[in-house]
Amino acid sequence: MSDRLLVGTRKGLFTLRRGGSGWKIEQRDFIGVQAPMVLADERDGRVYAALDHGHFGMKFHRSDDEGKTFGE
Repeated sequence: MSDRLLVGTRKGLFTLRRGGSGWKIEQRDFIGVQAPMVLADERDGRVYAALDHGHFGMKFHRSDDEGKTFGE
């Protein structure tokens, strides 16, 4: 079982990490932007996020460093 949980919400993308006292929010990305789909690829550590920017439509973002930084 993984100790990392990616949660896509209407308020952004949240990365939670399990510790000794339970789950804690480790990182917040895309604050205020809907993140309806998120995928962590365990083969190479990439994280993919589809974001709904409202008027501008859906955008696809990728992180090559397990979600620490994102690019388009």
